[in-house]
Amino acid sequence: MSTEERHFLNLLQKHLQGTLTSTECEELMLLAKNDSDKAILLDFLKIRQGDSEKNRLEAEIIYEKNCPNDLHPFIPLKDDKKYPSIRRSRYRYMAIAAIFICLLGVLVALRARYYEKTTVEWESMMTNKGERKFFRMSDGTEIWLNSGSVLRVRKGYGKKHRIMTLEGEAYFSVAKNRDLPLRVKTMGAEIEVLGTIFNVKAYPEDHGTETSLIEGSVKLHVDSRKGRKDYVLKPGDKVEVLKQHPPKEKGWMKLQRPSLPPPPPEAIVDYKKILIQNEEPLELMWIENKLVFNGDAFESVVRKLERWYNRTIVIVNNNLKEESFTGIFQEQTCEQVLDLLQRTDVQFNYKVENGIIYLK
Repeated sequence: MSTEERHFLNLLQKHLQGTLTSTECEELMLLAKNDSDKAILLDFLKIRQGDSEKNRLEAEIIYEKNCPNDLHPFIPLKDDKKYPSIRRSRYRYMAIAAIFICLLGVLVALRARYYEKTTVEWESMMTNKGERKFFRMSDGTEIWLNSGSVLRVRKGYGKKHRIMTLEGEAYFSVAKNRDLPLRVKTMGAEIEVLGTIFNVKAYPEDHGTETSLIEGSVKLHVDSRKGRKDYVLKPGDKVEVLKQHPPKEKGWMKLQRPSLPPPPPEAIVDYKKILIQNEEPLELMWIENKLVFNGDAFESVVRKLERWYNRTIVIVNNNLKEESFTGIFQEQTCEQVLDLLQRTDVQFNYKVENGIIYLK
């Protein structure tokens, strides 16, 4: 247990005993404010201070089942003697605090174990905005990673499994291995392949996954409120999976217990065909450093420009959000692309201040 956690528990003990000074009280509130776990503990104890003798007995039973005998010197021992109600109340608070000392210690240990496990089991490959990278895996699989993307590969890849997670966009040319299918997990979807060529786009801000199959065959697993459903793609297929959260009824947050997660999003699956131009799929042109807009809404255009050129863009005129663009660009700067877009029927201007582009 860290020094800060011990100090917090000491302040908590004084709070239960009613011996906190004003300075210590402010310090306790500050520690709880900066740590959600400490805040929950403090709020719980405040609520429980007015509980009955039944709650005291429940606290002692839970304490005896979950905490070691030598946990803390101030934990009360069971005694058949009867004490005044003030002392009994003080022991009740101490018992409750002891329970949470145990739970807090377990929580800290579990968190440490989780982060250690995450660090040990996964390796990350990533790209910054404005860059694209090529990777060749140990099994011969080739991967292009688009800008602003993160690909996490579980250790043991190619020997025990071929499992990855993707946030962003990537092109895969998968080496065949019938014994170890490659699995790419994205937000709410999972692509399973044996050996094929495909592209996956799954940026978190796009709220969905787009899978385009060039060669071979892939199976797409989609999770939603109705359970998991499988889709088989053939060459030339493009499937978009959008995650749509159900509308929240008025007062929903008040009616649900805080510990319960919101209802899972509904998956909207849309089958399309890959578009070919000059014998080249539009979905793969980014590998050739070509930025493609295909009827993209203005907000989508802005997101792509930000990732492609590593710029920050602000839409000042909200009417522009209703516009859309189509085109293929290989310009060196974001301003050059905007200059070309200004030649279309969409009327807009832009200015650059402190490196930020404002569209109006």
